[in-house]
Formats: sequence, structure tokens, C-alpha cells
Amino acid sequence: MSRTEKFRQQHNEILALATELQAMLNEGALAKDGLPARSCLAKLMGKLSLHLSSEDKVLYPELEAHKDANVAGVARRFSAEMKKTTAEISAYNSRWPTPTSIKTNPQSFVKETKEVIKVLADRIKRENQELYAVADRA
Repeated sequence: MSRTEKFRQQHNEILALATELQAMLNEGALAKDGLPARSCLAKLMGKLSLHLSSEDKVLYPELEAHKDANVAGVARRFSAEMKKTTAEISAYNSRWPTPTSIKTNPQSFVKETKEVIKVLADRIKRENQELYAVADRA
């Protein structure tokens, strides 16, 4: 088992929930009922929070303390970037606290959700290809 296998599995779970949420991005359906999307978003945020906490407590500190300056540098860069991304995603989640908030403004919810999913997918791809590759070799 590679050092990052658990993190990669969490990425797969996060992407599955993001895909599920993306399938719900129909303004007409959301205007009628925001509950399914809000429930899916809650699950996504829960998985993401667990994942980020694991990275912050285990992966980043270990890699940032690595004797290889390249490994430590990659970890510091990804950690710093993630703090900004986490703040943006948290703000997004706070703007959509209830099914009613989604139902009353489905157009904005769809637009913002597409943006967040794109950011998450890009981040996951970069972590899998760069950060985790470095971690597995370290």
C-alpha cells in the first residue's frame, strides 16, 4: 500500500459526490426543491473536511519536515495554496446553508457550484499527479 493510497481513495469519494452534485445542477429542478442538492453538498463538505484535516495533520507536516528540500518545498506550496482554496470553498458552502437558499436562487447556485467543482477537480488532479507522487517517492 502506498503512503497516499488512503488520500487517493478520499479523492475518489470526493469526486463521486461532486459528480452527483453536478448532475443536480438544473435550475428548474432546484427552484422546486433544493433539498437533494443541499444534502449532497453537505456530504461533499463532510468528506472534504475529513480529507483536509487528514492532510493537515499527517501528510503536510511529514512532507514539510522532509530532508529533501524539493519534497519540503512542494508540500509547503500545496499547503499554502490549499489554505486559500479551503477558505473559498468554506465561503461558498456558507452562502448555501439551506435547501431554501438554493431554491430561491438556483441560477447563482448552479454557477457557483460549477466553479467550485472545477476548482476541486483541478486540485485533486494536481495533488494526485504532483504532491502524492512526491510523497510516494519520499
